[in-house]
Amino acid sequence: MDQLELNIQSLKTELKQYKDKPYKCLFEYIWNSFDAGASNIKLSYNTPNQGIGSVSNIKISDNGNGWDFSNINTKTFLSSTKSDAKEKNKSLPMGQFGRGRYAFIWIAEEIQITSKNQRITLKHNTEIDTPVQIENGIGTEISFIGAYSILSDSLTSYEELCNQLLTEFGWFLTQNQSYSIDVNGSPIQENQIIKEEIKLVKDDFPEELREEIDNNIEVRIVLWSEKPREFSKFYFLDNNGKEIYKENTGLNKKNDNFWHSVYVTSSLFKISESKDDENEEQKSFDFGDKKKSRLQRKVKDFLKSYLINVIRKPYLTEQSEYLLQDLKAENLIPELSEFGIYDEESYDDLIKAIYTISPALFSGKSDSEKKFICATFAGLLSNQDDILIVKLLEQLQELTAEEQKDLLDILNRTSLSNVVKTIKEIDHRLDVIDTLKVLISEHEKETLEVKHIQKILDDNFWLFGEQFRLFSSTEGALKKVLLKYAKEVLEIEDPELVGSPTGEVDLLLTKTESIGEAKQLNVIIELKRASKKLGKTQYDQIESYMESIRKEPLCNGENQYWEFYLIGKDYDSHIEDKIDSAKNHGQKDRGLCYNIKDGKFKIYVRKWSDILEVEWGTKMKYLKEKLEIQSKQKKSTSDEIVNDILSNE
Repeated sequence: MDQLELNIQSLKTELKQYKDKPYKCLFEYIWNSFDAGASNIKLSYNTPNQGIGSVSNIKISDNGNGWDFSNINTKTFLSSTKSDAKEKNKSLPMGQFGRGRYAFIWIAEEIQITSKNQRITLKHNTEIDTPVQIENGIGTEISFIGAYSILSDSLTSYEELCNQLLTEFGWFLTQNQSYSIDVNGSPIQENQIIKEEIKLVKDDFPEELREEIDNNIEVRIVLWSEKPREFSKFYFLDNNGKEIYKENTGLNKKNDNFWHSVYVTSSLFKISESKDDENEEQKSFDFGDKKKSRLQRKVKDFLKSYLINVIRKPYLTEQSEYLLQDLKAENLIPELSEFGIYDEESYDDLIKAIYTISPALFSGKSDSEKKFICATFAGLLSNQDDILIVKLLEQLQELTAEEQKDLLDILNRTSLSNVVKTIKEIDHRLDVIDTLKVLISEHEKETLEVKHIQKILDDNFWLFGEQFRLFSSTEGALKKVLLKYAKEVLEIEDPELVGSPTGEVDLLLTKTESIGEAKQLNVIIELKRASKKLGKTQYDQIESYMESIRKEPLCNGENQYWEFYLIGKDYDSHIEDKIDSAKNHGQKDRGLCYNIKDGKFKIYVRKWSDILEVEWGTKMKYLKEKLEIQSKQKKSTSDEIVNDILSNE
């Protein structure tokens, strides 16, 4: 049995959720009474004459099984054993661990508890005197001694107190018709917060179900005028009205004010371990009998369908009329003529349809947010893009309230166009990475460096770093490329080379880095087809490019840096030795083979797998998973694959 040291500081930490919430403190003791088997609970207090003074003589009494004082001592809380722990598939016990018994620390100096012919006092200092023997009959009575003003003030309005009690307990009292809560001798009436009640009996079920369900089945669907403390749930009761199991209806967190509870009385249901559809660990029906389990699912499916189509849909349709009236009264609908819309009725129908499909778009939103939403759909309607409207609605209604808030916050700082462009760029980069993987792994023999890989890289050199610009792509001899580089990048009017460099450059990328001292970074990339294993011949080629550039004074300025990349699918032991010999310079994981003059000249030999999987795969995996972007279906040949991705640039 777990223990928690009992002192005022630990109490305040454990019970901080009750601070400044006097009703919640009282409700804790009422729930304790229900947990103890009580069916009738009485809350009583004396109000001051003419409203002057404080409420006094505050008591909660019940007809339950009584309080076991042996579970309280001056040193520890004694938590429940596992078998006594709260079950998520049942309403009771509502409390656990016994810690709520000290909720009074926020509303009174102490409490006196009378139960089982004994009386004890709980105080802030956690000291407990020896129980006093008395004659009290059945049940438990709790007296709040030295009530604080926060408690006294909360009891001055009888109507507000009853409303709070109904919000907290109304769904539970409706389920348990023989239970009651009295306030100063008058029972609270749960029907005061019932907006509508629908009853279904056997004849209301579809014919195929009527043949199998029991004759005494009864369903009470209760719609609440105010949001209960409990999520909307199905409650399955035995023939005596006792709860055997409950689960969510699946219509929670829709922001539509469709608050409901469904009470099903039938001998059809039993319980066994499982999980419900809203990821709560709880119990579900016994599926040992396959025929019976199918019937159970059919009954639940029918009830869910009935809730959605027969009750909720007309409810939302009715609510949409009120929404439209409010939007017009608050001048939140834009000037439709500015969008080229002259059929106001069509726009009105669209807004009502949007609310019916996704009420969360409007519920709880500020006026500025509603105005933005109305303008957005005016723009969509003006384009007559019905497919876009439907798709956007489908996606928007999947957003949680927090996600919608985040989206609106983003759109207050940028445009929807920029958001779309950013997501499109992410999607494109993911497609490029996937395409290169397919070309190199699945079409190794037919994929060529110039015809296929280089075509893609010409427009996607971000793979080698952001902010590069493509300076050269298969434009001929290295000599020609360097002269052009001197003119356009270095701005030398009539450049001359001291040597005669040979070879042809696949790609030359360049960018100026302005962090700290300005630096001109140039990258020459030599690509090899996937079927070619990189070795000494290929390395000598890229090294010769470097040696040629080192000899040219115009390429050796103080701020000029050159990197040379040899890229292929795999390399041999010669390259491995080169990388190992340069490991003292770091970047072994990036294939660094050569580094001189403090990094002014570097040679890298890289595998496509390192670039696509290790570097970009790691970077893009997170975005792909978060955006849930599916990979596009690839064509059957290298030519088709390249043409397809280039056509989507």
